[in-house]
Parts: sequence; C-alpha cells; structure tokens
Amino acid sequence: MVPDSERRQTIRIVVNGNLNVESVTGGQSLRLVDVGMGGFCVRSLAALPIDSVTSYRFQTPDKKWSAIFRARVVHSNALPPETKEGKPVQHYVSGISFVNTESPSVQRELMTLMDRAMSFVSFS
Repeated sequence: MVPDSERRQTIRIVVNGNLNVESVTGGQSLRLVDVGMGGFCVRSLAALPIDSVTSYRFQTPDKKWSAIFRARVVHSNALPPETKEGKPVQHYVSGISFVNTESPSVQRELMTLMDRAMSFVSFS
C-alpha cells in the first residue's frame, strides 16, 4: 500500500483547532486533522463508509465563517486503541476527497478555506 503522503496531489495544512468540520446530515463527531485543496483528514470514533458522498460544513471555532463542501470518503482506517479512564477507546482516521473541485466557484471557496486554515487566530 502506498503511504497517504505519496498519494496526495496537494499540500495539507494541519489545523490544530483552527477549523472545525461536521457532516451537515448529522451523525458522529469529527475532529479535523488537516485540510488541503484536494481533501481533508478527520478522526472519529467509528469508521466512515467508504465511497459515501455527503456535504461537510467547515467553520471557524468562533462560528463567524463557514462553508459547505461535497466530499467522498476515500479511506477509513482503525488507529491503535488508546486508553481513556482505564478503558480502550478505538479511533479511526479517514481521508475524504472534495468533489467537483474543477468548478471555479468551488475553487474560490477552497482558497478561502485554505486561507482560514492558515490564518485564523482567536483573540478570546
């Protein structure tokens, strides 16, 4: 299997809490790990269904900016279990690819997303 870093076609930005992501249809909590022009990576407590396409809302922690993108789950893999309060907790990491990225309007929104990922600073 080829490592993810060799399959990616775009640079990814580690967000460190600068942005949040959620499925607009609800479901489990997602923690955004990184984002790039081609897609993003999330951690979750359950595997995401491979090849599922849904809309995801990205927003700054202060909720002053948000954007919605359609994306497809490319992979969802189990991480080694962690121990929390003495009990094993399973996490998954999923790679998700944006769809319709050739559209000029999607490209503009993705550029704004990248800007937010790199420059958001909270003063609260």
